[in-house]
Amino acid sequence: LCSQYEEKVRPCLDLIDSLRALGVEQDLALPAIAVIGDQSSGKSSVLEALSGVALPRGSGIVTRCPLVLKLRKLEPGEEWRGKVIYDEIEVELFDPSQVEEAINKAQNFIAGAGLGIRDKLISLDVSSPNVPDLTLIDLPGITRVAVGNQHADIGRQIK
Repeated sequence: LCSQYEEKVRPCLDLIDSLRALGVEQDLALPAIAVIGDQSSGKSSVLEALSGVALPRGSGIVTRCPLVLKLRKLEPGEEWRGKVIYDEIEVELFDPSQVEEAINKAQNFIAGAGLGIRDKLISLDVSSPNVPDLTLIDLPGITRVAVGNQHADIGRQIK
C-alpha cells in the first residue's frame, strides 16, 4: 500500500508544488490540509504530531502568520533538510531543532515582536525519510476579544 501511495501520489504532489510555485493557486484551489480552531486549542500540536516537526507552541497567540508546511518523504538513508521561506527570504535548515527558532524569527520579521498577526505566508519545506508526503496549513487561532497588547480588531484581522 505504501509503495503504491508513493508511486501514484508523489507525482501529483510534485505537480501541485510546481503549480503553487507558478502562482496557480490564485485561480485554482489546490489540495492541502488546514487546521482551524480557537486560539490555544492545540492546532500546532496536531500538526507537530502529524509531521514530527517541532512548531512554536505556547499559550496565547503563538501562530501569528499562516504557515504552509510542505512535507516530502525521502528515501531511507537520505538526510533531513528544511527551508523556511518568507518575504523573499530563504533560510536553509539542516536539523529539525532549528525549525522553531526559524519560524519565530520569520513571524517577528513579518508581524513584529509582540502579539500582532499578518496574512503573509511563511512556507516551511521539510524533506525527510520520516515524514509523509503532505501539505499542511497552520492558521492563527480564532480570537474574539483582544487581550493585553493585542490590536482591538484582532478578531477581524484573523478572519
